Amino acid sequence: MTLMNHSFSGADFDSLASGMATSGAIESLGAIQHSRNLLLLRSVVDAARRTGHPEAGAARHGFEQLMELRRRVPDAAAAVIRHPSTGGWGLHALRVLQGGASPGDPPGVRPAQLAGMAAAVAVRGRCAGTFTVPVSLGVATLPSVGVLTAPGGAETVRIVHDGREVVATAGRTNSPVPVDGPPDAPGWRGLRTLRAPSAGRTEIELLLDDVDPFRFPAASSAGAERLSEAAVAELERTLGESWDLLSRHHGASARELSGTVSTLTPLRASIGSFRSATSREHYGCVALSLPVDPTQLAVTLVHEAQHGKLAAVMDAVKLLPGDDGRRYYAPWRPDPRPFAGLLHGTYAFMGVVRFWRRQRWLEQGEHALAAHLEYAHWRGAVRLGLVQLCSHDRLPALTERFVQGMRHVLDGWVAEPVPGPAAALAAERFRAHREHWIAANGPLPRCLRTVLDLPDPVA
Repeated sequence: MTLMNHSFSGADFDSLASGMATSGAIESLGAIQHSRNLLLLRSVVDAARRTGHPEAGAARHGFEQLMELRRRVPDAAAAVIRHPSTGGWGLHALRVLQGGASPGDPPGVRPAQLAGMAAAVAVRGRCAGTFTVPVSLGVATLPSVGVLTAPGGAETVRIVHDGREVVATAGRTNSPVPVDGPPDAPGWRGLRTLRAPSAGRTEIELLLDDVDPFRFPAASSAGAERLSEAAVAELERTLGESWDLLSRHHGASARELSGTVSTLTPLRASIGSFRSATSREHYGCVALSLPVDPTQLAVTLVHEAQHGKLAAVMDAVKLLPGDDGRRYYAPWRPDPRPFAGLLHGTYAFMGVVRFWRRQRWLEQGEHALAAHLEYAHWRGAVRLGLVQLCSHDRLPALTERFVQGMRHVLDGWVAEPVPGPAAALAAERFRAHREHWIAANGPLPRCLRTVLDLPDPVA
């Protein structure tokens, strides 16, 4: 297996710092994640052999099948290798094999799951082949395609693809797999596709992954059930409205999203609340609770895509100084944050500021006041985050360049006027959050105490 060396040009790196990445930078992030996942899968094979895992031979065979299919149908292979659950599974498997599993990780590991990835490529690329896919957490998984429910006691499912049809065999039971048919059939749950066309503009097509056991960290996705067809139709309608808003009025964000987000996965949330998340291990996936309204979905996609971009940058270059124990005030969190958490949050909310900077002039009436409030509030929050990031006295040179690139963009927005009522409401939000934070955690970091003497961050 040959891996590529990856690098950013200075212009691409600076565009990522600004929050509006060039097309070249987005392509580089995707290529880096593709190589990262390939390296993870190869590392699983090596770790299984090194530790004497009973599935070491099956893992090697599955990887060889995957590499052969990659040569024959590279686009189909790339879609599976880049699928978010591939990276999630690879990191989980490697942790378990190396004895470093996290408390939230699913129990056990089946290195032979590499055959499931090869089978998924064969299905996508319509290539004939036979694959022995292990059963894990009750299902045999074909990442980006779907899952087969195995009969009780089955350890593996044999999948035969003749180039047109797929047949699964578990024990003495043979079942056709309708990979080109309905997404739900006896023993089969396929991934569904959400499409948001946009006349003459950037379009997006997202996979809805609510079946893969490794679609998102288990602690976050636990309890989220498979969406009904009615819920999927409603989500697709909402995505269509969100995408129309983004492609019409936030074109640069839409172009970024089309190159960085590939998959949505549902999260469980308490009634009346909303959650969204990304995972460094699952590049391309945005997880969120439902229902969600079109504007909320649009700004959520922008916010989470920022997290995803930064995580991918961190896979390529060293941005974080060593953790010296210092903790910081994040105006969006109830708890003190390490440098990495503050950088992630500041970068993600810079995307939110950019969204409301434009959106506030498109709304009317009470919605306009609310949009101005969101802009003022998050602009001030990002400003406080940047003050602290820039106060660090031992930043690596690339981190300094990245943070200063963020600051340069925000400096161009700080002087933009906000209607008085919105500014007043934003100031009250800051005051209330700061008081609760100090009551829970003690004094603000020293670098922020002088900021309190400066003009109000939303003025």
